[in-house]
Amino acid sequence: MIRALTDCLVLELTTQLPGPYCAMLLADLGARVIKVEPPGGDPLRGFPPAFASVNRGKRNIVIDLKKNAGRGVMSRLIGRADVVLEGFRPGVAERLGVDYPAAKNLNPSVVYCAISGFGQDGPYRDRAGHDINYLAIGGLLGRGDPPAVPPVLISDLSSGLYGALAVSAALMRRAATGEGCFIDLSMTDCILSWMALDIAAAAQDPDAARGPFLGNIPHYGIYETSDGRHISLGIVHEDHFWTRFCDAVGLEEWRDWPSKKRLERETEIREKLRAIFAMASCREWDRRLRDADVPCAPIYNLDELPDDPYIQYRNPFYHLVASDRSESRQVKAPYRTDTTEAEDPLPPPVMGEHTRTVLSASGYDDDEIDRLIQLGAVHASRIGE
Repeated sequence: MIRALTDCLVLELTTQLPGPYCAMLLADLGARVIKVEPPGGDPLRGFPPAFASVNRGKRNIVIDLKKNAGRGVMSRLIGRADVVLEGFRPGVAERLGVDYPAAKNLNPSVVYCAISGFGQDGPYRDRAGHDINYLAIGGLLGRGDPPAVPPVLISDLSSGLYGALAVSAALMRRAATGEGCFIDLSMTDCILSWMALDIAAAAQDPDAARGPFLGNIPHYGIYETSDGRHISLGIVHEDHFWTRFCDAVGLEEWRDWPSKKRLERETEIREKLRAIFAMASCREWDRRLRDADVPCAPIYNLDELPDDPYIQYRNPFYHLVASDRSESRQVKAPYRTDTTEAEDPLPPPVMGEHTRTVLSASGYDDDEIDRLIQLGAVHASRIGE
């Protein structure tokens, strides 16, 4: 792990996926993250595996911002924070008294990141949306023929990733200048960023950006094998990979075809490859093509991942047990360094698990904390304290 943010306190005022994923990535970098939940909790708690997957490494406090005492607690936390991360629809943070002007008044050097579907201003500022809508307006769904719902929540997760990148950069700038900043992160903009290759191609030739990227290349795709499984073949334009592939599958008469000819004969090649791959199992094709140094890979179901030698070697999973004894499999940060491996992160928190700890660290004594709980300004769990 790269524990670069150990001196950074992040106040996370977000729910669902984008903000929690962003805050978790910052926690992976060493930041101390306090997840603030409303009394009703993060709606993602209704899907325990999803909640656990984006909320490790955090402490948790429940604050009712509709109560004056709750707002007082929030003000004190904002005054301590290096980063405030919010994911409300534009205007909500202002109504709750936790918008950037309010935060900056309490903490002039704060880094404040607001994640929303369409940004903090503009014609779609108040438009409702979810992942699929941002993918639609950003052009990604239009690349399918016909358009289809992707199996991954791309805009949710990409915006969390971009948020962590922007916050890290803002913290570096603040270290050099002492100045905080406001980050307006649009989830639709994140999709546009990921569509850069397609947008550039379409600007030159609109027909070039129709259908899946590289979808016109017959030896770049997915083929069914004799056992009903599927294998991915990853030859793009490279002649040397094509030559090796032809030698491995017995297509000697095609081995010298250049890329241009292969594209012209797309239909013929694709039909032939379907017939060839149907002659042996996925495991056999994977072995033969790997031995020939041809880019390929079997397509796994998620429950098959732990059996793959690469997964076993990289060991990319945590197994975490929360204070309520619930268990979750977590995916580690995707980078490795030559530093000493850090201990396992905090497990996903129970609601209000660290309320007393967080308040104590913010200067409240035990009597004040009890009073806040009695007022309903904060809620505390009996688990984990």
